[in-house]
This record gives sequence, structure tokens and C-alpha cells, in this order.
Amino acid sequence: MLLFDTHLHLSKDIASAPFFSEARLQGVGLFLVAGTSLEDGDFVSSLADPGAGVYAAVGVHPHSAENFSTGDLSCFRDWLSLPGVVAVGEIGLDFYYDFSPRLEQERVFATFLELAAELRKPVIIHCREAFAQCYKLVQEHFPREFPFVVHSFTGTAAEAEQWLALGAFLSFNGMVTFKKADNIRIALAAVPHDRLLLETDSPYLAPVPHRGKTNTSAFLPAIAERVALELQLETEQLACLTTANACRLFGITT
Repeated sequence: MLLFDTHLHLSKDIASAPFFSEARLQGVGLFLVAGTSLEDGDFVSSLADPGAGVYAAVGVHPHSAENFSTGDLSCFRDWLSLPGVVAVGEIGLDFYYDFSPRLEQERVFATFLELAAELRKPVIIHCREAFAQCYKLVQEHFPREFPFVVHSFTGTAAEAEQWLALGAFLSFNGMVTFKKADNIRIALAAVPHDRLLLETDSPYLAPVPHRGKTNTSAFLPAIAERVALELQLETEQLACLTTANACRLFGITT
């Protein structure tokens, strides 16, 4: 069984620990570390090591949008040219916290969608309480022929179907195991097997039975087991198809 954790975050202190080796012992062999700002771009891109199954994405999270200047794009272009930096992200909109003004979030999101299209890179999207505007901006600024994923999907089944019609992959994490997350499990049932991804969003959202702990890629099997149960698949079968999906999305050959 080879699982792909398609979305996680690492700090320098955690990355220096046996993070990846512990996950590999649990059957997780591929990883994508997502960036969130200009400040973490050097660190995140330095983690990319395709030979070890570690990949990276760089972008500006909506929480950091207010601090972004278009003059910083040259740095992102440089990082995105490096081996193993396979996607733009995470980028998007977060109208739940509104840590950055909404118009600034939208400006930065559109800028990075256009950069990804120019560089022909897939996109990793953060969308929280902002479906309509997020969807609109993807329609307007990202060509239909390029792939993207809505990570940590928590929307409705109807929203899932609209994203899927636009060509999206949808990624599910530890929230699918939460007792009160029936809405996520209902949406999961609407996702075709060839558009489904798994993630931890480490260090956040540890799955049952690890709730309350710092999340890690080593906990991805618990997510895979619950998703497989919901879809009436064997866990090994789910691992095979979701890993293949992720490799197709990110242009990875293993």
C-alpha cells in the first residue's frame, strides 16, 4: 500500500524530526508540502526531493493576502522552476476568518491563478465560506484544460458537483472521521473515484482516533480507512486509486 499525503504543512523544527520516516513506516510514501506565504517559500521549496517522494507547492494563503505585493511574483517564479515544486498553492479565499480584506484576497487569488496558467502548473485551492466567489474567479482566471484541487473539502454535495463539472479534484482529510461531519461524508459520496485525493493538512485536524494530537502524515492511514469504508472499497484499493489520481494531477511519475 502506497499512500500520498497531498497536503501538509511543516515548520523547520518538525521537518528536522523523523517526520517522513515515521510516515513511511505506516505506508505513506509520497508527500506534498504546501506553502502559504512569501516568507516560507525558500523553506518549503527546499524540502522538495523527488527521489525521496517529497514534493512542494508555493503560494500565498488568503490569510496572508494583505501582505502580498505583485513585485514578489519573481520569487514564486523562481521557486516554481525548481525540481519537485509541482504546484501553485495553497491559494484561495477564506471569508470565515477574513484575516485579510476580501478584495485583497480576491486580487491575490486571481494573480496566482493567472501565474499558474502561464506556467502550466496545477493549483491547490483553499475555499472556506467563499464558494460562489472562489468558483467565479477560477472560471475567469484559470483555463478549463488545467487541473486543480480544492483541498480540505467541506462543502455541500451540490458544491462538489459544481467543482467537479469545472474539472476539479477534491481532497478529504481527518474531518471525514469526525462524528458530526455527516455533510462531508455526504459530499464524499458524490465524488468520482478518479477525482478523489487524500490529505492530512498536518499539523491540523488529526483524525479519529488521534484527535487532540498534533497531526502528522503518519495518521493518513486512519483517514484512508474511513474513506474506504464510506465508499465500500478495500483500503489498499483506495490507496492505489488516490495515489494514481494525485500523480496524474501533479504530473508525477513513480
